[in-house]
Amino acid sequence: MKILQIGNYPPPLCGWSIQTKLLVEEIRRRGITCDVLNLSENHRRKSPDYIDVQNGLDYLCKVIRFALSGYHFQVHVNGQDTTGYLLALAAAIIGRLTRCPVALSWRGGYQQKYFPRAEASVARWAFQLLFRLAGQISCNSTPVKSAIERYGIDSARVSAIPGFSAQHLDFRPVVLSAEIETFLKQREMAFFCYVSFRPEYQLPVLREGMQQFRKLYPRAGFVWLGFPCKEMAAAVRFVNDWPEGERQSLLLLGNLTHDEFLTLLSRSFAVIRTPMCDGVSASVLEALALGIPVIASDNEHRPDAVVTFRDGDAEDLCRKLIHVVSHYKQIKQQTRFEGAEDNIARTADWLLADSASTERFARSNLAHAD
Repeated sequence: MKILQIGNYPPPLCGWSIQTKLLVEEIRRRGITCDVLNLSENHRRKSPDYIDVQNGLDYLCKVIRFALSGYHFQVHVNGQDTTGYLLALAAAIIGRLTRCPVALSWRGGYQQKYFPRAEASVARWAFQLLFRLAGQISCNSTPVKSAIERYGIDSARVSAIPGFSAQHLDFRPVVLSAEIETFLKQREMAFFCYVSFRPEYQLPVLREGMQQFRKLYPRAGFVWLGFPCKEMAAAVRFVNDWPEGERQSLLLLGNLTHDEFLTLLSRSFAVIRTPMCDGVSASVLEALALGIPVIASDNEHRPDAVVTFRDGDAEDLCRKLIHVVSHYKQIKQQTRFEGAEDNIARTADWLLADSASTERFARSNLAHAD
């Protein structure tokens, strides 16, 4: 048995790429060949850690080559962008043609740009096609599983396996850069904001909430981090238009290593999480497990310990920030996430069981044809 992961792989680090890396390591520990066809920002870069993708044609050629070499595909996709969908669809079609349906891993939460859709639409038809072409499907939560089933997909084909795993908390505290250390020392409290320069992260709303909050707490600071290289220039331009005092309250960072990320998170006053489409975010659970309070948009699926604000409402975000500051000791005591499971092992079990079943089916068909 050979597995090909089709999705993001670090660097840069993000929720998808970390999970893919951990899953690859787990599958290889079991003695199974596992390679990665990298679709992240660095996909054109040659590396011994993954297979590069130069362009769309190169992607198709490599997917076909791996399919003909007997690889089973695990494809990672969400409902936020069309490019990712088209890449997943191409792999799913090739998987069907080679009698090896892909294992589809759905990333993200319930409220995404193109998913779910109850009404008849191109988006609904498109994802229904993808789900039907796939073999087994995994997703992060029961609400997403139910939504996929409403596309006419048999419940037995859809497994809810949380994306967050105990391995996400494995890190070694490190010395942070002088820039970060200086900022933390200069600020009364530092809020950790894991963001991207994309509409779903609602940076204008976050900025407005920060402005209102700093009227009461002028020495508060905010750290925006997570920007991949391709987004960093736009983020810098956005911030450079701010007044001097407002700019001084913000530390703008790119992508950090996992150890740096969790070290900075553990030293932050609280976490602000703005997107609605993330479902149960790994970074939210990491914060709770480290005892760091979280203020997040209310997507109806946040853990109980999270303080939620109305989506797109900067005034409500400010009110909730003030609430956390005013009741910090009590909220801090209630901030916890215990019993993190080994969901990487569960995902590997799901993937390998599905791949083994597909392989037996293919061999049976070949034997019958002979």
